[in-house]
Amino acid sequence: MGLPADQLGSRERVVLELHEHWKHLLLAGLICLAALIGLVVVLAVAPASGFLSWLDTLGWAAFALVVLVFGVWPFIEWRRRTYTITNERLAMRRGVLRRSGRDIPLSRINDVAFDQGILDRISGAGTLKVSSASEHGRVVLRDIPRIHEVTTTLNELVRESRGER
Repeated sequence: MGLPADQLGSRERVVLELHEHWKHLLLAGLICLAALIGLVVVLAVAPASGFLSWLDTLGWAAFALVVLVFGVWPFIEWRRRTYTITNERLAMRRGVLRRSGRDIPLSRINDVAFDQGILDRISGAGTLKVSSASEHGRVVLRDIPRIHEVTTTLNELVRESRGER
C-alpha cells in the first residue's frame, strides 16, 4: 500500500510499511456509534404515518451523512497516510485526492528518537522523531505502531547505509 514497485530503485527493498495506529480512528468510531444510537432513537420515536412520518427518512439521511463524513472519509485518509522504510530511505506519503510525499535517504538521517505517553505505552505506539541533514531538519511521525521495533530497525538500517556494520 505504501510505495508501488515502480517507485523503488533497482536494489531497493521494502523493510517496513506502516500506517498510524488504529487508535487514530477511535473518535471517528465513537461519532459513528453515536449517530447509530441517534438513528435508532429517531426510528423508535417517529410515527409510521401522519404529518411527521418523514422523520425516519431524515434520520437515515443524517446517519448516512455522518458515517460518510466522520467514518468513511477519515478511514480512507488513514489508509492513504503511509510510512515506508526501505533499505535506502524513509518514504512518507499522504493524501486521497491530492497525494504528497517526502523521502529521506537513510544516509542523511542523523538521529532517531521516540516518545511515548501512558496511552501510547499501553497501545504499543509512539511518536517517532527523525532528524536529518536537510533544510527541514526534523520529521515527527505521530502514533506509529510497534514503535520500539520501528526505532530499532531504522537505527540498524541507518548504520548499514553508512557502512558501520
